[in-house]
Amino acid sequence: MELFEEEVEIYNSKMRLLNWLYDELRIQSEIFKDMINEKGQKLPLNL
Repeated sequence: MELFEEEVEIYNSKMRLLNWLYDELRIQSEIFKDMINEKGQKLPLNL
């Protein structure tokens, strides 16, 4: 059960990070948004 709880905590952390990144993308200018999106495509996030 402890392993499952750790997996859920990791998953929740990744989701919070992705939600934060999404919010940041929404408020940035178009040029900066494209640069962030390009860099984000290279991140090794395995959900």
